[in-house]
Amino acid sequence: MNTADPVLAEAFTVLGPMFAILGVVYGLILLVSIVGYILRGLAILNMSRARGLENGWLGFIPLARNWQLGKIAHEIEIGDKKITNPELWLVIAPLVYWITFIIGYTALMVPYFISIVSLAENATPEAIVGPMTSLFIGLFVFVLVILAAEVFWFLFLYLSLHKVFSQYASGQKPVFYLILSMFIPLAAPIILYMLSKRPLLPSASAEFASLQNPSPAYAPPIYATQSAQEAPSGETTVIPTDAVIDETDVLSAEEAAQYK
Repeated sequence: MNTADPVLAEAFTVLGPMFAILGVVYGLILLVSIVGYILRGLAILNMSRARGLENGWLGFIPLARNWQLGKIAHEIEIGDKKITNPELWLVIAPLVYWITFIIGYTALMVPYFISIVSLAENATPEAIVGPMTSLFIGLFVFVLVILAAEVFWFLFLYLSLHKVFSQYASGQKPVFYLILSMFIPLAAPIILYMLSKRPLLPSASAEFASLQNPSPAYAPPIYATQSAQEAPSGETTVIPTDAVIDETDVLSAEEAAQYK
């Protein structure tokens, strides 16, 4: 016991600062994540109000905030193709990623445990060659599929962010904001929140104004009858008028004659 105490003391002396550093790092990551989550939620709420969109509070709900961000972007372009429902893809893409990750990870665990059992029963190279080969092949395929799913997800996310940035800034600023968002963890929430305090560019403001107040359908001109003196005997003709006349106010020739 006495010989073990110095060993444990030395281990705690070496590992103590390491655990303290890890605690500080994970604490900072958690703090940055919470601040970014709140800022992005507030930005989505403010932007939704500025555009007259409903359910801005969805910005504080995981996954649903992607839907609301797509509503704010309204539409994005991939090459020559215009995506008019980015909110749908911003929900589907992360679901595809996480479902693919869970299924792939589970499939990888099967040959891994088989190799462990084979090694425990018979510690010969021949006993674990097959399971280990399957494990490495599965790991390679898993990484490729996960990368493809991640690219699929972030493609729609970054295109939507660029469209939102373009609604507030012109020139090369949206591209600059997007680069910052891609490589600095807290950049996207901060930029979105700062932009949400600014007015929309005239083009973006007109785009959402047209969605909220679509131009009325074409209304045919309303016709009124001629007076009895002008109308031929036994006939009722109509002439167009510039003023809008309700149908209940249109008089026949006989009724007009009674007022003469």
